[in-house]
Amino acid sequence: MVPYGPFLGVTAFADAARNAPPLRQGAKGPAVALLQGALVDLGYNLPKSVRNGAPDGAFGFETFTAVKKFQTDHKLKEDGVAGAKTITKLITLFPAKPSTPPPPASPPPPPRTDHYEIGQRDPSIKPDPGAGIWNSSPKTAVYAALKVSILRILPEASVVIGKDAAKHMAHYMGHSGSDLKIDLEGMLQDVPSARQNLEAEVAQAQEFVELLPVGTHQITSRHAEPGYNYKDENWNWFFAIGGYASWGKGVATVKQTSAGREYELDFEYCFFDRYNWDKGKSVTIFRITVTDEFMAEFHRQGYAREFNCRGSVKRRFTWKQGGRIPAQQFERSGGRS
Repeated sequence: MVPYGPFLGVTAFADAARNAPPLRQGAKGPAVALLQGALVDLGYNLPKSVRNGAPDGAFGFETFTAVKKFQTDHKLKEDGVAGAKTITKLITLFPAKPSTPPPPASPPPPPRTDHYEIGQRDPSIKPDPGAGIWNSSPKTAVYAALKVSILRILPEASVVIGKDAAKHMAHYMGHSGSDLKIDLEGMLQDVPSARQNLEAEVAQAQEFVELLPVGTHQITSRHAEPGYNYKDENWNWFFAIGGYASWGKGVATVKQTSAGREYELDFEYCFFDRYNWDKGKSVTIFRITVTDEFMAEFHRQGYAREFNCRGSVKRRFTWKQGGRIPAQQFERSGGRS
């Protein structure tokens, strides 16, 4: 069997490889054209037989002479007849498959870590179920009276529970359900664990950025991280928020310099929480005790309404290959407002 693909396509050429019959002077057709093409590809000149780039398929004296020269070069019987031994030798000089250039290399996949990826979307967040369906329970005069009492003391409540906790409770009692932008800068300064969560998020982003090629890239967290403001850390933020979710995103620029790589990251630290009181949470304000069950029932009776707390802070970080981000870059420019 003739291994090279084009030879397989012409029966008369395969027959000649078995002397059934061989190709000799005076023959014409596709098998002769293949023979001529093979000789040309192996470096034998056939200027009369090959014109305009294609063999003529006529076994004339020029082809006869080329076959003899091939036989001489390969120590075969020099009769100018392309029979079994001549064609077998000829086809062994061609690969079993036509040589084709290797396909271009695929671009490397974008880097990815457990925490960050290329993109700008926010990770999905599933809020906790809260108190249930708003305004789904019959209104009662008892809860109406309790709400009025709480609203009366709220202006002074910041002394006991903190200004942010009082602000968030007032928004809840306003029962609009609209989003509230929190003072995230204040929370980061007041709550040690919140500051640590920011630093951990930036460290995850830094690890990912150092895997990126030279250029500018949008990056985002693959998932949000949980956080919690504990009562022993800060009373105000314990009642204002409690548990929350946070994540990062931004634009990273990677530069190559003679001293190594340099990195810039315009970073946004994002925050989300659904305002509803955790089970077991309670506070006494001027002889009125507010519990998680009171807060939930206000929502169900329509006297208050759960809402989304959102916030973000922005920082610009710069560092060099193998270096750390300076601590001062975590501080808000201009201090707290």
